[in-house]
Amino acid sequence: MPQTVYIIGSGQDGGLPQVGSRMKPDMAARVDPLAVRLGPSICVLDDEGRCFLVDVSPDIKEQENRLLSLPGYAKRAMRNPFDGVLLTHAHMGHYAGLVHFGREAASCERLAVWCTEKMAGFLSANAPWDQLVSLGNIELKVCDGRTGITAPLEPWPGLSVRPIAVPHRGEYTDTIGISINEKLLYVPDIDNWDAWPAARDEVAKHEVSLLDATFYSAAELPGRNLKEISHPFITDTVKKFADLTDGSRIILTHFNHSNPVCDPASKEARSVTAAGFELAQEMMAIEL
Repeated sequence: MPQTVYIIGSGQDGGLPQVGSRMKPDMAARVDPLAVRLGPSICVLDDEGRCFLVDVSPDIKEQENRLLSLPGYAKRAMRNPFDGVLLTHAHMGHYAGLVHFGREAASCERLAVWCTEKMAGFLSANAPWDQLVSLGNIELKVCDGRTGITAPLEPWPGLSVRPIAVPHRGEYTDTIGISINEKLLYVPDIDNWDAWPAARDEVAKHEVSLLDATFYSAAELPGRNLKEISHPFITDTVKKFADLTDGSRIILTHFNHSNPVCDPASKEARSVTAAGFELAQEMMAIEL
């Protein structure tokens, strides 16, 4: 059965515009809906309306509104908004939207939520997430990211999701990327490509790769301690994978509000596409 991956959030955790920011891109996004980028998330949707969500951003309400414009999602008649969820890690933009699945909101019923053992422990031990577990709104399912490449999980027949451990700043939990049907690779957060020895092999063997592109270069971060940022710059990503763009699609995503490529007309955006890379757009559809 045909399945489609939708990029339902191409922004970094705070999205675009970002609260409190008066930067030019933020101000533009406040008046132009087409410039808005929601928190980082993708989903897999099939023709029967089954939908698997990867990460639950703070913008999940607006993301579901967008999905309702798709005939496949609109036909859903189930109480739970998704058939399953996978969480990559415990940074704000990737799990904070879980609050909308609880008693004060959707009040889901045993919604399957896959995550690493550390993530499951974090959710079970800390409020308000522990209430989602104790009330049965979500049912945690552990996919162990500690061993590197783990056995795939199968949300439904024909959909295989393989968790992959990746190095990323871990104040609360570890971090995973995923492979969907061994065709699409999704790594929205990583410290740097050299810290992940399997990076080139994984990108090379996937037809499509959605990769962390939080920052374009150090030039957009004056006065910041780069050791605290823990993301590869787009300029480094282009050097690392440019030779792989002939045989596969490499789509950059997870853009910080300061990233100049958020404006497709910028010279930085043009340089990235000229190198053979694509820039994620809201609701971009990728057929599996």
